[in-house]
Amino acid sequence: MEIKKNDKFTVTIEDMGEDGAGIGRVDGYIWFVKDALIGDTIEASAMKMKKNYGFARLMEILTPSAARVEPRCPVARQCGGCQLQNLPYAEQLLHKQRRAVSVLGELGHVENIIGMDEPAHYRNKV
Repeated sequence: MEIKKNDKFTVTIEDMGEDGAGIGRVDGYIWFVKDALIGDTIEASAMKMKKNYGFARLMEILTPSAARVEPRCPVARQCGGCQLQNLPYAEQLLHKQRRAVSVLGELGHVENIIGMDEPAHYRNKV
C-alpha cells in the first residue's frame, strides 16, 4: 500500500518521539503523528513524506490508549506548548525518563526523573 500526500490511513502508535509525537508503522514505513499516544489506533492524513519516514496529522482516534486523559488546558492541542498533556503526569515522567536514558545512558547512569508536586501552571509567574 503506497500512501501519498493527503491520503488517509489507519495506524496503531507503538512509541513516542522526543518531541512527544506518536510513532507508528504501516507496511514498515514509519509515521510521526503529533498528539497520538502509545496504544492509540488512529486515522491519520499524510502530510509530508521522506524516503524512510513521514509526518501525518491526527484526524480521528479510533481506539484511544488506556493511558489517555483529557488535557487540563482546553487549547492544549491547538497551542502545542504542552505536547504531553493528554498523558497522566506519572506517564509523562516515564516517557521523559526513557528519553533521558536513551540519550544520556551511554554517558552515565540515569537514576530517575524528579517531578513536581503540582505540574500545572508552573509558568504563571512570567
